[in-house]
Amino acid sequence: MQKNIIERCDNAISSLKQEIQELKEQYEENQREIAFLSGANIKKALESFYGKSVRDDNVNVRNLQAQLLHCEQEIQFFKAVTGIEVTKYLKKTETKSEKGTTYSHKLEGHCHPVSFAMDFKTLEEQTKSCEVIHINIHMDHEENSDLIKLLSRTQKSLNLLGFFRTLSTFAEWYEYRQRTFSQFKDKYPLAVGLPLGSSADYMVLMNSDLPGCELILVWKITINEDGSVTPLLDLLPKMPEQAIALDKSGILENLAENFKTLLQTFGLQKTIENIIQSFCINRGSD
Repeated sequence: MQKNIIERCDNAISSLKQEIQELKEQYEENQREIAFLSGANIKKALESFYGKSVRDDNVNVRNLQAQLLHCEQEIQFFKAVTGIEVTKYLKKTETKSEKGTTYSHKLEGHCHPVSFAMDFKTLEEQTKSCEVIHINIHMDHEENSDLIKLLSRTQKSLNLLGFFRTLSTFAEWYEYRQRTFSQFKDKYPLAVGLPLGSSADYMVLMNSDLPGCELILVWKITINEDGSVTPLLDLLPKMPEQAIALDKSGILENLAENFKTLLQTFGLQKTIENIIQSFCINRGSD
């Protein structure tokens, strides 16, 4: 019994030591953050940015900290409105001439679930005007031909604003589609299939009592030449020849048109719900 008490005490002491160590590490981290925001470090950062020494009386730490806080709030607002979050940004001076200064920029981030990385160059003139003179964009969605065309057009037109405007709309639809597919898969795991995952552009609706009979819900997100984004939905039957032959009333033939009518009448979520309830759910087993 005494041995058990000693073991419990040892365990308690070890636990306390671990907790003390974690608190110590947290305290040191907090101290580093405080030191980072100190006047000396802010002054050093400003000198690095401007490329010259900064007098102490020009550095108002409180004002700088207030500006930093304001910038963080602006960034959060920008992220909430556009869905774009920048995770890495580097700016480097390349050349200086009578025309102005050329800077190279490296930018990484994501817009909703869509990640991007880009390198671009700007020419900033004495008049404070700024011109984009080169863009190179990398994205992981090589299977999307419309997105590839958008990257190509942007790299030729050098229109960064247009690119981010289109990307924001595209990514918003992309996330909505992904969320919708996952929602119905979670709700009806036996009736809904996602062979390529929720990020694919289609999902399969099935009925266990009708093997081989499926409905394919296709949801494309197209990007037009002018940068506008359009979602295109279609419902396609995948049926055995025997089932098609028995369709005397033309339900399968008119499926796509009837699906569009349902979308206009009930909206997307309710339409998918109605199709699953009518085609996938076996009422006899309820």
